Amino acid sequence: MEYSFSAFWSTHLAGVVKRKNKLELPGWYGDLTPMKSFVPANVVPRAEFSDLSQSVWLIAAPGAVGKSTLAKEICALTGAVYLDLAEASTVAGNYLIGGLVYTDLLSAWSEGTTTIVIDALDEARLRVTQSGFEDFLADVAKVAAKGNAPIVLLGRVGIIEEAWLLLNEISGVAAPIFDIEFFDKEQAKKFVMERLAALSQLAQNDVLEYPHLSSSLANHSKVYDEAVTEVILGISKLSQADADRFVGYAPVLDAVAKVIAAEQNPARINEDMRRVLEGEVLTSLASEILIREAGKLTVQLKNAHPDFPEDLYTPEEQLHRLACKMLNLPSPPVPEVVAHKHVAVYEHAVKNLLPQHPFLNGDGKGASSSVFEAAIIAAALKNQLKHVRESAEKYISSSKHTANPFLFDFYLAFDSGQANAPAEHLGFLFDSVVSKATIGDKVRLYISENADDTLLSEIVVERDSGHLNSHILNSPAGGLITLGRKVAGVSIDCEHNNVQLGLGGQLELIAPTIVQCQQLYLACDQVVVKTEPKSTEEVVLLEAQELLAGNSVSAPIVRPTAIFRVSWPGSEAYPWTSFNATDGQGEAAHVSEGLRTLRRLVMAFRSHSKGQLARFRDKIDHFRMLKGRVGEALLQKLIDDGIIWAEGPMYCLDANKLGAKVGISFQGAQAKEYSQETRNYVSSLDI
Repeated sequence: MEYSFSAFWSTHLAGVVKRKNKLELPGWYGDLTPMKSFVPANVVPRAEFSDLSQSVWLIAAPGAVGKSTLAKEICALTGAVYLDLAEASTVAGNYLIGGLVYTDLLSAWSEGTTTIVIDALDEARLRVTQSGFEDFLADVAKVAAKGNAPIVLLGRVGIIEEAWLLLNEISGVAAPIFDIEFFDKEQAKKFVMERLAALSQLAQNDVLEYPHLSSSLANHSKVYDEAVTEVILGISKLSQADADRFVGYAPVLDAVAKVIAAEQNPARINEDMRRVLEGEVLTSLASEILIREAGKLTVQLKNAHPDFPEDLYTPEEQLHRLACKMLNLPSPPVPEVVAHKHVAVYEHAVKNLLPQHPFLNGDGKGASSSVFEAAIIAAALKNQLKHVRESAEKYISSSKHTANPFLFDFYLAFDSGQANAPAEHLGFLFDSVVSKATIGDKVRLYISENADDTLLSEIVVERDSGHLNSHILNSPAGGLITLGRKVAGVSIDCEHNNVQLGLGGQLELIAPTIVQCQQLYLACDQVVVKTEPKSTEEVVLLEAQELLAGNSVSAPIVRPTAIFRVSWPGSEAYPWTSFNATDGQGEAAHVSEGLRTLRRLVMAFRSHSKGQLARFRDKIDHFRMLKGRVGEALLQKLIDDGIIWAEGPMYCLDANKLGAKVGISFQGAQAKEYSQETRNYVSSLDI
């Protein structure tokens, strides 16, 4: 389908009339103005979900690709009502029909002269239970059935695919799904040029932010054109090399525009851009802006006071101050190098300059883009002051904030390439990587223990093309492995470490998820277990030596496609009775131990780049895996039977032979489902 933003939406939302009056309900907007610098990305329907006659439409994209901008521009173009669920009150059944009543739009809806574009579905889901979310979608379907134009919902890929399933199961709606594509090189270049034009007119208190830019763009247009072309091409090549897509993200391109806009000498723009491309793109862009802000303040101070020191307002200090601004913390003290007589002058200069920082938005309290938010929060998470770190953790954990796709990149960059992270931050970092996922991507988190109880974590991203990206993280022993409200694709094998799942409220566990630990904390009042759309992986298993959970945890809700198992002392009691699993209960001691070891061995293997299940031999041979004579005998038998074999530094496993000779599948091992054939195999060990 050849896509034209104006033609497509004007045609399909024809008959909608723009509201002239203000809508007196939080999150509802009826009269939006088009953004002059808007550059539309392509919006493409999925081949198998493309029935445009349906009354509800869904639009999906990874984080920070421009869903909110697209939603607002659709409304500005067509007159549709924009509903921002991030601002609106908590959704539930009858929310939409109630909103139409309270905004006096019900008659317009009945007449077919209005429709609603609903943004921030992810943010809404964070604040409600599973049943509340389902009731809301059912209400959307009921209201949409009585309208002339479709209701459009936007969200990240995962929530949109879940919404499709719920709309289909509950209301019989087979909604089309559109995917927002990443900008191509031409669109990216146009975006940066349009942003430069907009920045040339940007003013605060009637003072231009970039007073030189308007004349520079007019007098040196070729220089700017060539510089933007070069940097887009360079970022595109880097993106292709690491299977990432930086060039397609609007916030990244916005950062490019701000770096270019801040350079007052057009002859140096190409040099600036080459410097950016030589480093890590995101951190280089942020660094350029921070260094320039430091230069501004230094020049201002030294003009009035020549004896002011040079190394002031460093990037580290700026990020600390920006974090304090965003997190409502007291400002940090003035650097020690500032003489006592200059303290008041320095504080006054910083107080005036900081609210205008390019990293902050118009009110000077929030970040101006998700790229700069990630830089500020990542630096705060790495801050030496405990109260700053804890405030950043609280900020990320808030139900008001969805995962930031750029947090992971800045976090690693601020660690000087060491890839160290406390156990408490692993969930934040994994969620950041997950938020970049697009259609067909699989993101998995594996956490295991080293011999000294330190943690080794691996985040694996498998693109739809088959390309694998892997990120390794190291964590000290003794921390609390903390994962958020939605846990999907996670495997934790840490019998000497503790794990917390949830951040209060409802906890979603999505297969495949396996947790084995010492103490398990369930920070929730309800557990919902389900599978990923179209996934064949069904098992969610929680296994601990001790469960710590509030008395208010109600009976888990398990969708029919999922298999849920739990195992800990007392797991046979309510509310876990139906899901209790045991290893070889009533078996001979060596059989019971053999079944546990077999399960550990099978679950240790992971998808390898060659398309087979593999694991490093030292991990399999380790005492913690085999735990003595029974384990050693079992491994040797599996090798003798050709189920496991050595290939260089790896052991490989043949899943088909495992099923044929041992009578167990990968998922059967996860769920502790042992056939008589499996028991016979283990009992025949030569010990």
